Amino acid sequence: MTFLGSIAFTTITILGVFKLKEDEFEVRRKGIVRDDERRRQILENSIEYERNEALQRQLLSEQSVQETHKQPKLELDA
Repeated sequence: MTFLGSIAFTTITILGVFKLKEDEFEVRRKGIVRDDERRRQILENSIEYERNEALQRQLLSEQSVQETHKQPKLELDA
């Protein structure tokens, strides 16, 4: 009886440890995938930002900016 109990306890322990290791591996894998996605998104945002800056510089160089509103002169009644 003691021998069978010992075998059952050992088997359950080994299976439990195996399951915990699988779960930890899955969590790490998901973390790596999430980090890779985050890095990819940061790179895309950086590329888009640089593209927008270049486009803004190009548009500013092509446009002639003129002052449209002049400040009215204030006349002081003394």
